[in-house]
Amino acid sequence: MNRLVILLFGIVSTVAVSILLILLYRYANKSDEMVYLAQKKEPRFFKERSKTTDSTQKWLKDLATRKKPSFSYAVSEMEISLPLKKSPKPKTSFRMIMENLDNYKKFCIKQTLERDGIDFAIYRNGSKTVVMIHNIDKEKQERIGRMVQKYDIKTKIEKYVKD
Repeated sequence: MNRLVILLFGIVSTVAVSILLILLYRYANKSDEMVYLAQKKEPRFFKERSKTTDSTQKWLKDLATRKKPSFSYAVSEMEISLPLKKSPKPKTSFRMIMENLDNYKKFCIKQTLERDGIDFAIYRNGSKTVVMIHNIDKEKQERIGRMVQKYDIKTKIEKYVKD
């Protein structure tokens, strides 16, 4: 019984696919003119095409007769003004000096600073590790100090003045 059902399904699906392929082949071989003539009204495609050709030729003629400028821009020009009510306060850099910092704690501090989007640079000076923190305000400085205290690290934060 199962073999008969499978055989019947195979025959029916093969015939259906064959009919579909024949219809697609016949449709693909029809020319565009035959498709439009079968609709019994004048297709909009040909009307729009003739209008487009006329307007394109008019546009090209206008472009050819226009006087060329002595300059040309590669991009559009835009002017922007920003009304600042008060001048921003310049932010300063700080130096955080940590002693006897192992690699794990250094990694944790780097990841935390990067996560918070803080500009910094780390370098080692003998047994001391120095973290240069740039462009932060007092509030962020205190938050970084609290964060470092969680790792039981002795730190010294001082204002950095370029030598």
